[in-house]
Order: sequence, then C-alpha cells, then structure tokens
Amino acid sequence: MSQNSLILYGYWRSSASWRVRWALEHKGIDYEYVAVNLLKGEHRAPANMARNPSGLVPSLQLEDGKTYLSQSMAILNFLEEAYPAGARLFPQDPIFKAQVIGLCEIINADTAPLQKPLVFKKHSASEEEGTKWAQHWIREGLSAFDRASAPLRGAFSFGNTSTAADMLLVPQIYNALRYNLDVANEFPALNEIYKESFKLEACQKSSPEAQKDAVP
Repeated sequence: MSQNSLILYGYWRSSASWRVRWALEHKGIDYEYVAVNLLKGEHRAPANMARNPSGLVPSLQLEDGKTYLSQSMAILNFLEEAYPAGARLFPQDPIFKAQVIGLCEIINADTAPLQKPLVFKKHSASEEEGTKWAQHWIREGLSAFDRASAPLRGAFSFGNTSTAADMLLVPQIYNALRYNLDVANEFPALNEIYKESFKLEACQKSSPEAQKDAVP
C-alpha cells in the first residue's frame, strides 16, 4: 500500500462505511482500510474523535496524511470531484444528479439516523421494542425510496447503471434483512436492485462479510 494512499477508517457492519467502501471500489481508487471496532467503543477514543468530531465512522484520511473527511455523503461528493476518472457516482446532468442525491437522502437523512442502536435504546430498553422501532422506520424509509425511485429506476435505482443511490439503498436493505423485514415481498422492485447490485464486483468487495474485521 502506497504511503500516500487514502485511508478509510470504518467498521465492517456500518452502513455508512459500506457506502464509502463501495464508492472507492466503484471508482477504482486505491485505499487502505483501518477497522474501528464500535462494539469495543473505539469510535469514542480520542484518536477517532480527532478524525471524526461526531465520534462515528467512517472517516477518510486524505493523501496528505493530515486532512480527514467525515460524513459519507460528503466523502462521496469529494471522491466524485477529486477523482473524476473512471465510473461516476452521480450523473453529470444537474437535474439527474439532484434526483440521485434526493434518493440518497431518503436513506441518509430520513431513515438511517432513526435506526441507530443509540436512538432506539433511548426509545426503549427492551430489545423487542427496539426491533419494532427499527422495523417501523426502515419500512417507512424503503416505502419512500420505492415511491421516489419508481419513475427513475431500471436495473438499478436510477436507470441501468449503478450510482450513489444504490450505495445507500443496498446497505439499508442489508439492515432491513437483519431486522427480519420481508423485503422480497414488501419491496420486490428494491429487492431486485439489491440482487442486481450483488452481481457487481465493487459491491461484493465492499460488503460487510468481505471485510477483514467481519465477525462470523
């Protein structure tokens, strides 16, 4: 690994980390992956807080070795602008780009924050109630994404080419399956996108189970 490579700090099962891993693989950008174990509280350690003021993952260390970016959507935008060669994350047409970003934000802003363990633990100490909470908000988010993407999608969320919208949708569906939502029956069109995405090498290589810190 080159001394000047990008370094991604993340966690194998973090949806936001998966988004960035997939984007890096999609664009063919060389990077090093450094695991931050959320279960051991490493995200709250001073070193990670310095990289990511929110005490979360992912964080991307840039090639100067000094600059860190956090928040997955900001990182995806940076990768698109800083590495224009290769596959795109967003369409070039401004309207189409806005539509893809809109799909991303249904997951990023409206869905994912409400299913974080820290959020539903505040709602209830009961694991059963926490699961119901997560299921409700995931179902709401996928329903919105399904409606919004219906006039736009082909084999993928936006047409027949993978975009950032899929990089947010697929990790969310992965979480939905973890919470026992019947995605195939409730959201058949989105389930087809999920299956189609896993045919892509970039999705496979960036998936949680493919990471060095994955736990069986």
